[in-house]
Amino acid sequence: MRRRPLAALALAVLTAAGACGEPTRDEVAGPSGHVPAASPGDSGETGNTEEGLIDQRDAGAPAAAAVLDPIAALPPTELPLTLLATMRAQDPADAAATIRNDETGVIRQYRVGDPLAEDATLAAVSIAAVQIQRDGDSESLAIRRTSIELREGDVYYPDLVEPDDFVGVLTQGLQLPEGLHYVVKRPDNAYGTPRTIRAIQDSVRAYAQRVQGGPQIHVGDISQRGGGHFPPHLSHRNGRDVDVGYVLLGDEADDLRFRHAGPHNLDVARSWALLASFLEAGEAHYVFLDYGLQRLLYEHAVAEGVTPERLAEVFQYPRGRGAPHGIVRHWRGHSNHFHVRFRE
Repeated sequence: MRRRPLAALALAVLTAAGACGEPTRDEVAGPSGHVPAASPGDSGETGNTEEGLIDQRDAGAPAAAAVLDPIAALPPTELPLTLLATMRAQDPADAAATIRNDETGVIRQYRVGDPLAEDATLAAVSIAAVQIQRDGDSESLAIRRTSIELREGDVYYPDLVEPDDFVGVLTQGLQLPEGLHYVVKRPDNAYGTPRTIRAIQDSVRAYAQRVQGGPQIHVGDISQRGGGHFPPHLSHRNGRDVDVGYVLLGDEADDLRFRHAGPHNLDVARSWALLASFLEAGEAHYVFLDYGLQRLLYEHAVAEGVTPERLAEVFQYPRGRGAPHGIVRHWRGHSNHFHVRFRE
């Protein structure tokens, strides 16, 4: 995919279908319809704020920033983050910023007080920089003067801000027991809230009732006993997340390891039945699932007669892999399993 500056993102046209579709203006717009502003440069672009349009042409000069913006004068953060836009408000506590996590490629809108990373919180927002409170110190993250390029793996989910992504404990966790229709890959990492444990068991039971025969479902990590930081996962901290293997064909079906799925080995009918069972249980907040596999499951659901309204509610596909729509969303690294985030 040809890379383009963020300023040109509003002109991108979505390919109607396929895993390479790029987001349209509507897909990258936030809840208010604003498109994230590009970094200030010679073009004189402006950024959208809750107060109106802010002219950012003079926002990037380091010397001026140090005098006029005390946040920009703070030591720069070393966190792998890119500030894309700032949104000020009459009450500074209501200000927000659009930030990309450069490691995961996920772009989100954060409000003051939201966690950005382990032990790092968005503390304040100015016209061209944000203050990050980290380990007791104040750091800055400024909008770059050079153009910012979106990458093929970047996704923009303005509605996906979970304060518990980087914090959380599990005070009343239950361990998922072995079941008749599923196998737990690592029991020591399979602790969840009572609601999560019940939802997993109910969903797999419903799947087994609608699909006779077939291999056991492979249930991966939920949380560790007591919750908290669980590397290499970004989430899985408070018993509300679970990794589930796709149902595969042939010899790979009984392999306990999560295997990469595709047209050659995905049991599309059974995998759709499994996903549908989790969705119909009514407890899934989001499901993270590779965009290319979404297409296979979507087409199967169409063939089964699922209504267009239900398809639009469930799937991000075919709007593009960065589209902030659907319960099922693309997230890099989910071609060998899908990830269910349950409601509180």
